[in-house]
Amino acid sequence: MSFILATDSACDLPKEMLAEMNIESRDLTYIIDGVEYDDDVSDKVEFHEFYDKMRNGAKTNTSMINEDAARSFMTELLQRGEDILYLSFDSALSGTYANFKRVAEELNATAKNKICVVDSLCAAGGQGLFVTLVNEKRLSGASFDETCEYAENIKQHIMHYFTVDDLKYLARGGRLSKGTAIVGNLINIKPVLHVDPIGRLVPFKKVFGRKKSVKALFERMVERYNGESKLVYISHGDCYDDAKLLADMIKEQFGLDVKFLPLDYVIGSHSGPGTLALFFTGDDRTEK
Repeated sequence: MSFILATDSACDLPKEMLAEMNIESRDLTYIIDGVEYDDDVSDKVEFHEFYDKMRNGAKTNTSMINEDAARSFMTELLQRGEDILYLSFDSALSGTYANFKRVAEELNATAKNKICVVDSLCAAGGQGLFVTLVNEKRLSGASFDETCEYAENIKQHIMHYFTVDDLKYLARGGRLSKGTAIVGNLINIKPVLHVDPIGRLVPFKKVFGRKKSVKALFERMVERYNGESKLVYISHGDCYDDAKLLADMIKEQFGLDVKFLPLDYVIGSHSGPGTLALFFTGDDRTEK
């Protein structure tokens, strides 16, 4: 029995890749200097242009998928006569999951087909890796219920490690104080952060200099990678050279190919240009 797999644009997977995997997606929105756009990387604003605008002081903001948009999306998919598994953006970072959950409960009361909404507790390429692995489970012939259960179980195995180049963007979003950001930038502190078991962005290490922060991401993979999946994703906010440096380290150590993903504008609006994020499978997300 077939079913529909769906997600949202916070997963960083390009639309062509989603189409190849037969996965539906709903865009979140981003705002540049008061102008709102759908979150389709390079569709309205070219990738480098977006991050250059941020470097030049553009004010950016984002908007979740509201209940009306979620209802419209789900209602349209239900017309195909299949069950729907929706893999949502991390509930600790967005209200999107809560809106889809409420809409699913409403539609499940009357619809012939079922809707299952899973809080991925993932973001960016981590959500992309999560979606890819769930799709592999679907393609293996797993039933709808089996795939929903797999999604709930595998999400805690998706490791997220990232660093940023300029602390002011984390300060703007309230994740650092402005004073800490100013001082940190002056002395070239680069934080390394991860996504914890309940989906929060949590700093766990500080290093001095960009090269050390890139190496710190690699070192976390050396310590935490469990080989459960050979898929490794890197999302980057217009810093390809750093992404390639990290990928080369991984390929030399593990013999794995790494897929580069453009950091979507919703996440990038809050982390800034130069964000570098690494995603792979591990035993659990708890930092010891």
